[in-house]
Formats: sequence, structure tokens, C-alpha cells
Amino acid sequence: MNKTFLTLSLILAFQAHAQNDNSCSDIAAFTCNAVVASDGTSVGSVKASKSEFTETLKTETFPAVQKAFIKKISSLPLEETARTTILAKISKMKFSTECEQLSNRLDESLWPNSFYTHSDNVFYLCKAKPGMSEFVVAKMIASELSEMINPCGINNIIPRPREKNESLEQSEKEYPIKGLISCLRSENTAGAKRDGSKAFKETKFCTDDQVTRSVSDWLTTEVVTDYISQKYDSHENNKENLTASQWRQGIANSYNSECSFDRPDDGFSEDLSFQRRMNSIVGTNPTLRNKLGCYNKAAYAYCDGSNPDAMAKVIGQPKAAGSGGGTTTPANSQGGVK
Repeated sequence: MNKTFLTLSLILAFQAHAQNDNSCSDIAAFTCNAVVASDGTSVGSVKASKSEFTETLKTETFPAVQKAFIKKISSLPLEETARTTILAKISKMKFSTECEQLSNRLDESLWPNSFYTHSDNVFYLCKAKPGMSEFVVAKMIASELSEMINPCGINNIIPRPREKNESLEQSEKEYPIKGLISCLRSENTAGAKRDGSKAFKETKFCTDDQVTRSVSDWLTTEVVTDYISQKYDSHENNKENLTASQWRQGIANSYNSECSFDRPDDGFSEDLSFQRRMNSIVGTNPTLRNKLGCYNKAAYAYCDGSNPDAMAKVIGQPKAAGSGGGTTTPANSQGGVK
């Protein structure tokens, strides 16, 4: 048999399998049906002492995820002042596992957990265990960092004049990642809604709006994918590349615990359904889909935060909405983190 024909046949067969693969067509269902298992990654050794594990988190894992986060922010076409302010805040962040003082603010049923305090700029990682999946730990860190700069959290870093917070349309346009909110509101993507019964000037983005969590999910996916790719699938490290099965297991390990989160049967919820979150945000990242072995087209469109014009096209606009302050090209600086 002709070798070229055989190779092409194998490729087509593999792609056909991917198209019918439940883990690609419904990542949410795959995640919730998966059993927590090894995904080929771990933070330190499962036999490490508490002090050894804490040192690994403090000197290796957290700085590396922090660097991946900063690199992502640096790659986005933000207005320069906003970018500089965000990077300065994140690059100076301190890390701690001493969570006892936070016990009254954390639901211990959700531990291991993470927490951030704006007042002293400290990131807390609580009750993590030696040998935990790096997918899980990276997702915990990236998720908390993402909440700092989602449409609600960003006001703690870049305060806006009171009068500028009274218009939903203007606030969406002036969010630093231009076009992302509008993109995530589209039914072609996450379809994030707002409770129309509440005045924006009273709640802002902090309550009654699904786009806040959606932005956090989007940025978390970007950072975790970049971090795991760099550490395990990079020629810079002497590690064997993760397989598609390991990537799928890693994503399942990271989100499986959220499958049972309750949403109201009726009325408005600030969270998208788990299925919509996973399939329209997490599962649309092109790099992640490639790592998962999903070569078929995603059911939802991807919001490319680095390309406002591409996002405008996704939602049917001729070009990206004006920023009001202008954007800049991605920065070369990574906020002092090396």
C-alpha cells in the first residue's frame, strides 16, 4: 500500500475519532464523569515533608505560575498605564501557606483553597498536599490571580472616578482587556448575561453579572495552558511531553470538584452553568484543544483577548469598539519577574 495513502488514512481516522470523542464534543460531561487520577504532573514528591512541600510551592510553583500570568498580561494590547499598574501589583505579590488567620473567611469544606488579601498583597494557598497535580495547583493560583483583574476586582487596582462607574456600556468599553467583555456576552461564546432588574451604578460588575466569573475563567484557562505547556511540553525542560490523555485527565482533575456546585433552578445566577463554562470558555482555547487532541471545531467561538478585531468579528461587529484611551502593542517587559 502506498505509504502516503496509509499515512493520510491514519490521520483522517484519528481526526474522525476526535470528532466523535465525548471529551472533545462535551468537555464538561467528560470532566464530571472522570475519576480523579494521575495526570503525569505533581508539585514535588508525594513523600515530601510539609516544610519541603511549602518550599517548593514558595520558590518554584507559585513564582512560575505568577510569571506565566504576567507574561499573558504583557502579551495583551492593554493601555500602557493600565498594564504597568497591573504588572506592578502582581509582580510584588507575596506568597504564604499560613492560612490559620484566614480560617474564619474560608469555607473549610472547599479546602484546599486559595485566598488573596488586597491590603497586604499576599496570596495564600491553603491545605495543599505534597504530590498534588500541577494542573490543580496552577488552576487554583491562576483563578485567584484572575479574580484580581476581572471586571469587579480590577477596581481595587485601577480605581475609576465615581461618575465613570455609572454606565454599563462605558464601563465595558473601558475595561483594560478591550473587547473581551462584549465577546464573552455573545451567544456565539459564553453568552454571559446580566440581571437587568438591577441598576449598574448600584452593583457594577461585582454582583448580578455573569461576565465577571467568565473573564476569570477565560484568563485562568489561558494561564494554566501556558504554564503546563511551558513546564511539560517545552524543549527547555528535560521532561517527556504530556499525552492528550494526560492533558484531559489534568483538566478533569482541576474542575471535577466544581461539577456539583449548585445553581438556582429558577431566577438569575452569577455563574454560567458548568456545562457552558467548560464548553464555551475552557474548551475553546485553541492551544488547549490541541493539547487535548481535539482537532474538530469547537461548538463555540474563541475570544482571542490579544486580538480585539478578531473578537469584534466573532460577535458580528465590523471592528473592535473604541477604547477611549487607545491600546498599545504587547509589552516586552514582564513586570520585573524573571
